[in-house]
Amino acid sequence: MIDVKKVVGVVSLALLLGSNSLLAEGSAASVEQTQKNASTLLKNTYAYISSLQKYAFDVSITNTVILDNDEIVIKRHSDVEVQRDGMFRVDTKGDNINRSVYLASGVFTLMDNDEKYYATVKTGKGIDGTLDHISKKLGIVLPISTLIHSDMSKYIKPSRVQYFGTRVLSGVNCDYIAFRQKNTIVHLWVEDSSTPFIRAAKIVTEGVGSTDMILDWDNSPGFSNSTFMFKAPRGATNVSMRPVK
Repeated sequence: MIDVKKVVGVVSLALLLGSNSLLAEGSAASVEQTQKNASTLLKNTYAYISSLQKYAFDVSITNTVILDNDEIVIKRHSDVEVQRDGMFRVDTKGDNINRSVYLASGVFTLMDNDEKYYATVKTGKGIDGTLDHISKKLGIVLPISTLIHSDMSKYIKPSRVQYFGTRVLSGVNCDYIAFRQKNTIVHLWVEDSSTPFIRAAKIVTEGVGSTDMILDWDNSPGFSNSTFMFKAPRGATNVSMRPVK
């Protein structure tokens, strides 16, 4: 079992210090090849997930937020189901949240399962268009939306990806890569197989905090279209979604 926090702590420090010598010593040719391989691993992950017409995953998320020099830890778990191009469902439970979101037939629905209210908005769009619409117009950002988009490369564009070898994570051999996007360091553990799923991730933003994710995937789920059809529970209240200003 990989000690994620220990490994990430060491690598993050080097990245944050702006080191250009994170890789093992070797010739310029070997370093260049390693960088090429790391970029290829990331592109292969993008391409594989984008190629799936239906898939599901569950993800355990731990957010550590730095506020007034104190660390606040927030945990949640999401079950995600996707049917391209027009349907998804995300059920999330955790600290101060119990929410479900649906997309079907161009209609996006958000349901608060504790407060028993829901809101719907017609986007008339597929998955990508809906995710962009609710983000820009309504200020709703799903934490795992990048893994639902049809083309992850539009949203993750690192200039340089570095490779740190293989690790075993929950019994799965994974390639460990990392890259920087502005003031954020992204660490990914990608399954070393013909199904290169992202099995774990750690996102560290300087002065803000970090997000840890552990993912479990299913590339042949047995759900039907009814999974994505929202039906208001008895007693639930319909409210309006207001555009952000």
